[in-house]
Amino acid sequence: MSRLSKRIPTVALLVGLCLLVSGCLKTQIVTDRTASGEKAELLWAHGFVNGLVPPVNAPLDAAPVCGEAGVSEVYFRQTFVQWVAQGLTSNLYAPQRFTATCAQGGMSATVLPPIDLPERASGGAPPASAATK
Repeated sequence: MSRLSKRIPTVALLVGLCLLVSGCLKTQIVTDRTASGEKAELLWAHGFVNGLVPPVNAPLDAAPVCGEAGVSEVYFRQTFVQWVAQGLTSNLYAPQRFTATCAQGGMSATVLPPIDLPERASGGAPPASAATK
């Protein structure tokens, strides 16, 4: 009995250390567009083999929510329940949660203005590609 009581603090320390150094899967992708308050979510994206097999019910379709504005940022992570599910299945089942934040405005806000080519600005002949059209 005394041998077991001596090992409990060591085991508790090792378990605590493992929990401390293990991190949650969390990734955020940000674009240069301004974010709005609208969000599209996929609560359970079903991936397998520790993420080697991508989620079978993804990608997240944000078009019905965001429309023409597009997406400002995408954030995917594992919740605690999803982390437990992955641990119980020995990383065979790897669920994630996807959240897409819509951008403000339309797609036209990111289009660059046309650029004059040097030949046209100086009154020279147009480029060969423009002359054949």
